[in-house]
Parts: sequence; C-alpha cells; structure tokens
Amino acid sequence: MEPHTESTAGAVRPQSPAPEIHNVPATLQSLGERHLQSASHFRREHFPVPEIDPAEWRLTIAGVVRTPVIVTLAELRSLPLRTQPVVLECAGHRRSELRPPTPGLQWGAGAVSEAVWAGVPLRDLLERAGIDGHAREVVLQGADRGPFAGLQGTHSYARSLPLRKALDPDTILAVEMNGGPIAPEHGGPVRAVVPGWYATDSVKWLERIQVSADEFDGPFQALDYRFATIDDAGPGVRMERMPVHSLVTDPADAAVLDPGTACVRGIAWSGAGAVTRVDVRIDDEPWRAAAIVARSGRHGRTFWELGWDARPGTHTIAVRARDATGAVQPEEPTWNRRGYVVNAVHRATVTVREVA
Repeated sequence: MEPHTESTAGAVRPQSPAPEIHNVPATLQSLGERHLQSASHFRREHFPVPEIDPAEWRLTIAGVVRTPVIVTLAELRSLPLRTQPVVLECAGHRRSELRPPTPGLQWGAGAVSEAVWAGVPLRDLLERAGIDGHAREVVLQGADRGPFAGLQGTHSYARSLPLRKALDPDTILAVEMNGGPIAPEHGGPVRAVVPGWYATDSVKWLERIQVSADEFDGPFQALDYRFATIDDAGPGVRMERMPVHSLVTDPADAAVLDPGTACVRGIAWSGAGAVTRVDVRIDDEPWRAAAIVARSGRHGRTFWELGWDARPGTHTIAVRARDATGAVQPEEPTWNRRGYVVNAVHRATVTVREVA
C-alpha cells in the first residue's frame, strides 16, 4: 500500500525555487551536556522542510477505523500530554566508520540527540477513531515529499508502525520540544516520537495517519532503511529497536591533556531498556567499570564517568555499554550494504603532554 498523496488543503505552502536540505550532526560536547538545547539536536532531512501554517494544519486519521478523525493543532494541544526525554538516533549513525565504505550520508558520531518531548499518545487518537479488527499497521505520513531513486513520481516520507508499537503509551504525537513549540527544522508543528526505535520511525511534519490491514510498501520502508548483509539477496529486514550504544564525550578525540588525574565522561543508551553497565578501557589495559552518575529517563541518556591517571603519551580510550537484556556493544561493527546499525565500541585518541 502506497501512502495517501494528497496534501492537507491550505496547510502546506509551495517551496521556494531552490530549497535546501540540511543534515547536521550534534557535537559530542553537546551530547555530554545534561540539558541539550533544541538548536543542538541533530537534523536529518530527505526533502526540503515543508512550509506549514500551524493555524491551518490538520491531521487526518483514516483507513480501517470506525470513524475517521480530523484534528487541528489547538485540539491536539488541548488533550492530556505525555512528557518524556527521548533519545533519537539515525539508523546511519557512525556509517563513516565502515570499511569498505557504503552509500549514504557519511555520519560520524553525532547523528543522535535527546530532547524532552511532550505530546498526545497516538493510542488515544486511534481509540477515538476506533480501530477495526482487521488493523495490522499504522502508517505515519509526513508533509515532506520528493523523488525516490529508481522510482517514478513524487513520494511522501512515510513509515508504518505495527499495531503493538502504535498502541504503546510512550508513542506520541509531539507538539512540544524542550518546553516550547517544535521548530519547523525539527518536524513542527507536529511530529511522531517513537521511543526506543530508530528515528526513522519518528516521522516529522505529520499530516496523515492511515490505519491499514495490509503491509505497508512505501519506498522508505519496503526499499530503504533495511538491514542487508553482503549475503542477503533481497532488500533485507526492517530495523526497529536501537541497540545498546555509548560514546566518549569528554575528552574529545585528538584532545591534548595535562598529565595527572583526568576524568573520562560520556553517555550511553539502548532501545531495549536501562543501561546496566558501562566499561572503559585505556589502551590495552583491562576493562574497568565506569560510574553511572545520572539517568535522564527510561528512554533517555545514561551518564557515566571514570577517573584516570593520565600519563604522557598518546592513548586510546574505548567504551562499551551493556543493557538490561544482557546485550553488549561489539568490538567491531557488522558490515552491511547500506551502512546501518553501527554500534561498535567507541574510541577516542588523546595526547597527554610531557611533564615540563
């Protein structure tokens, strides 16, 4: 089933003659801060940001439902909101580390961020519409659209959620980001936020929700954002849950430090639940357990740190995390055709000055 292709009347204005696409990573320094500013959040755009008038915005919920629903932004904001810190990670995060290289944006360690999102549980609106017993998936369609390589015509960015995930109370239609309206560059006025799953499914600029009894076959789901190894003949399997992951945020790679006691800091997260342990290794020394010093929430970052006696020379700092399922980051990433799911041990190389 292809997505519905009609725009919401009056809500989306024509683009400028030469609109730009901005794909911007977060900095490791900002990722280590307890409270991330909205402007520091990474951006991933397939098409130019659509110009949407919030006063004219409408969301249609249709498909295999008893009563199709159309809601305005004011109506959505009047409903009880759920507020939660959520890590969103691009499926191509750290793609640049794969050898041989793969196609796609060559993200380093920065296609990930956290924000405090507030919105209406998608479940509440689906219950208002009344889900038919034949419902299988819920398709989220954005107002952004354009060409897809190898296919004719114009295609909306759209993804489907299995019914179980759509009905999860933490899956929300967000109307606020860090306490304020969601800026257009981050998907406003309304975007989906699907905690625990790759940001691929947190569709921005929402304009339509289609409840379907069939498997969704839009190109951004059936052809793209699928994990395929070199041996896979077809497009591969759908990626859903983010794996356990951690990053060294301080000191930065290539930093120059003074000798003496230093503190290594960073973050960790997992789509499978709580991060239970973080280990750090300096050069070829044994792994040491870092202290978990804070957590921002069930779907947010875990902050960790470890003291280190920094001696003169060049050193490699490595970090790996374990989550509640027992999963641990691998030493090296699994090469795949599109460069997804790179969650290997993260490393930073630093230099410690000689004693004067």
